[in-house]
Amino acid sequence: MVRKILSFLTFIVLSTVGYSQDVSFSQINNNKLYLNPAFANSRVCPELTMSYRNQWPSLGSQYVTSMVSYEQSILNKRNGVGLMLMNDRSGNGIYSLNSVNAYFSNQQKIKRNLNVKFGLEFSYKQNFIDDSKLFFEDSFNGQSFTNMTNEPLMNGLRVHYFDIGAGGLLFSDKGYIGFAVNHINEPNQSLVFGESYLPVKYGIHGGLHVEENKTSYVLRNLTYMPSFSLIRQGQFTQLTVNNNVKNGNFLFGGGFRLVEGYSYRDAIIMNFGVDTGELLFFYSYDFTVSPLGPNTGGSHEITTIIKVDNRRNRNKIIVPSCSF
Repeated sequence: MVRKILSFLTFIVLSTVGYSQDVSFSQINNNKLYLNPAFANSRVCPELTMSYRNQWPSLGSQYVTSMVSYEQSILNKRNGVGLMLMNDRSGNGIYSLNSVNAYFSNQQKIKRNLNVKFGLEFSYKQNFIDDSKLFFEDSFNGQSFTNMTNEPLMNGLRVHYFDIGAGGLLFSDKGYIGFAVNHINEPNQSLVFGESYLPVKYGIHGGLHVEENKTSYVLRNLTYMPSFSLIRQGQFTQLTVNNNVKNGNFLFGGGFRLVEGYSYRDAIIMNFGVDTGELLFFYSYDFTVSPLGPNTGGSHEITTIIKVDNRRNRNKIIVPSCSF
């Protein structure tokens, strides 16, 4: 009886994972390759980004995402390429997703202060279950659990697939508006025998870059940077809004995230960072306001971006500087 219950629970967990939604970052602009492939080389300078997110650590079954990406221009400043490696772990590492993503973008000038970019994403992904962390009744030897069990393995507990995405971006030195479509080919990511297609994800996002050159000491060199991201995937809709301010080398601000299905309440976001022009360090904390309550421990997100200033070689069609 216990074996049947465990098998049933395992099936439910794996089925739920099969229909799970994509990773969600609170720092919209700092994980721009993940947001839209058209952002590849958007700052027109080589850039290395490292991100870490730990969601709901107090629940005991952490959701931890680690990501590193690199991007630069090729041939001329109109073309950009990028590479991203990502690992997403759930349930203390029982379920993991590894992905290698390649990006290409092309930029064209519409008029003096307006540009358009288009981008493509090609990914190779691997989903798998760590069976060493699964325990069944017949693996108990009277003193401890072993990895030996007669339970049938589900599709080898591992699946590989390719994924395709695309996006567009319209921007000037004052702001941007973009769209992205991910999982265009709807790959089968089922870990059980059968089919579980990853739903197409649609996204719209935008932001402003408003500089205040006031004479007062408080408002001197102040930059206001609001941004938003609206995502629709399957039956779920998510809206993330950030309002950040930069004063000198310091950034601070906050925002919120609304998710359909959670009474439209998910998290309040608090941000703090330091930007020296060549190095950006940014920290975010999400206060959980959904029915899950504050006992989740919230979410911690850390991003470090290393930027190489290449303004001397910039093409005149490019408007934003490396610090945008």
